[in-house]
Amino acid sequence: MRFKSPNRMLKYLLLLNLTLASCVSAPKESPSAKETTPLTAQEASVAQVKQTADPAAEELLTIGEAEHLYVHEAEYAYDARIDTGATTCSIHAEDITAIERDGEQWVKFNLVNFDTKERTERVDKVVRVVEIKQHASESVSRYVVRLKVQLGEDTRLFEFSLADRSNYSYPMLVGRNLLRGIAVVDVSQSYTLKKPTKKSIAKSQVK
Repeated sequence: MRFKSPNRMLKYLLLLNLTLASCVSAPKESPSAKETTPLTAQEASVAQVKQTADPAAEELLTIGEAEHLYVHEAEYAYDARIDTGATTCSIHAEDITAIERDGEQWVKFNLVNFDTKERTERVDKVVRVVEIKQHASESVSRYVVRLKVQLGEDTRLFEFSLADRSNYSYPMLVGRNLLRGIAVVDVSQSYTLKKPTKKSIAKSQVK
């Protein structure tokens, strides 16, 4: 490019310098300077629930109002009614007889396999004796023992009161002492857990 006069060339150089200076001094936009859209009230509420939710609650089993629970001592999966109003679990037992060993209270009883009609005789130490109030009748005393029970894939020792439940629809009643910290109950469902198989039972015994 040719300039006919020095003054015109000088003006061109001055304009070029000013353009370059403005490009160099212009600050770049940092990521933190970008605008953020505020959360809606609903989004803020959901975020707060996620932060304050109890992680342990997400790990609890959800079970129905009736489930199959495997009792290792009887080698049988009992049909059980789940009752959050009951304090202690109860299981059908026959020929319940109190005995004494070395000054301690024990109890002899039979557990029933309702498929084969076989009886399994047990002699267990009494954990405690509970008084059960019955409708329109006097309270009855029941012996409480510990039995090894599988619920889903979890096997633990739980306390069961021994009772003749032949007049009830279910031979087992599951109360809060078994549910606490393990499961929540959805009364609109039943038998949400798979019935224990030989494979799942063997796997639980290895643990």
